[in-house]
Amino acid sequence: MPVLRTTTGDTPGLRFYAPLALPGTGAELTSVVLDGTVWVKTSDGQVHPAPCTPNEHLWWGDGWGDKPSEAAAVINTLLDDLGAAVDLREHWKAPRGLTTLLEKQAKPGPAEIARHALLHARMTTPPRSSHDD
Repeated sequence: MPVLRTTTGDTPGLRFYAPLALPGTGAELTSVVLDGTVWVKTSDGQVHPAPCTPNEHLWWGDGWGDKPSEAAAVINTLLDDLGAAVDLREHWKAPRGLTTLLEKQAKPGPAEIARHALLHARMTTPPRSSHDD
């Protein structure tokens, strides 16, 4: 995948086209890193930007578009099948525990979340809050 290194002020960055799906090599997701976008680390030692759809973006950081439910929907899909195409049309149906875990990570700086923590969060149903209704 072609990548362009950029600098905004003194801050280095990367520009790339996000894939629609990750290579289906038989590897599995080992962790995700939230840093500018959602990065996927795999059991075969690869690091990929998380896939998105042709009409949607997936990134992590300040501003509009850093929806934990979108990231949760993508991660939920990749936990089962690393090579699957993702669908963000119904991202609000992502497992609530996974969405809640990602909401807690919404702070400056990179955060890495291991597979076991993602799987545990996916199986956990957090209590409903008053703004869930």
